[in-house]
Amino acid sequence: MGPEDLEIETLMDNGSDRLTGEQRYSLRRSLRELLLVLLAAALLAGGSMFFFRAALVRGSSMEPTLRDGDCIFVQTAGYHQPQQGDIVAIRAKDRQGKHLIKRIIAREGDTVQIDFEAGMVFVNGQLLEEPYINEATTLSGDIPFPVTVPPGCFFVLGDNRNHSQDSRSSALGFVPLDDIEGRAVFRFAPLSRFGPIEDRRP
Repeated sequence: MGPEDLEIETLMDNGSDRLTGEQRYSLRRSLRELLLVLLAAALLAGGSMFFFRAALVRGSSMEPTLRDGDCIFVQTAGYHQPQQGDIVAIRAKDRQGKHLIKRIIAREGDTVQIDFEAGMVFVNGQLLEEPYINEATTLSGDIPFPVTVPPGCFFVLGDNRNHSQDSRSSALGFVPLDDIEGRAVFRFAPLSRFGPIEDRRP
């Protein structure tokens, strides 16, 4: 096979040895994306970096906020007082070191009521404004409502309310503070969704 048999898109412009402005921008962008991909792979392989842990989201229970395949940073150090609206990584029961990721809806002492027919969630009698959910909360579990969150615990739900196992089910139930590993704060892949993870603190 000779050189004439190959077709390539050259970076050079009409025989010039200089790149055009558009080509320079494209090259810089490609290099930046490559570096980000390599960083993501390194972080996932290494698992942690000082005060943060890199994690890969699996499943759809937090859509649309977090999607299957998202790579995120979880703040693990200095996070001692989880707040309502925070998205947190939870040590799962009987899952061999696996974690769940859910949103805190209520803290200790709060009373939660869910109207499954209307799809509405109330905390201490106040209707929650939840623009982050995928659909109204119509899926119930085996936990009767209303419930009051016991001391040292949290009530959590997935944003994809009808496709999430969370505090509506005794399989998870109330989450003790000791089982919360950290707060999801940043998504570093895919690049199209690169940026901070917005919580909804009141």
